[in-house]
Amino acid sequence: MPFLEIDLWKGFDPKKKEVLVAKVTDVVTEVVDCPKEAVHIIIREEPKENWAVGGVQLSKKFGSA
Repeated sequence: MPFLEIDLWKGFDPKKKEVLVAKVTDVVTEVVDCPKEAVHIIIREEPKENWAVGGVQLSKKFGSA
């Protein structure tokens, strides 16, 4: 059973998450050759102030919203 974790910034559009889950599931079932029911996906949302790249919090680079 494939198990995937996807990390996103908090506040990602729910409809876009729905599309993301559907498309990722399709790719996994094609590559791994398993039924869709076997694919487990967890989306974790982090606030931008808890995420940093190159020593800079993303809330400072992209704003907190």
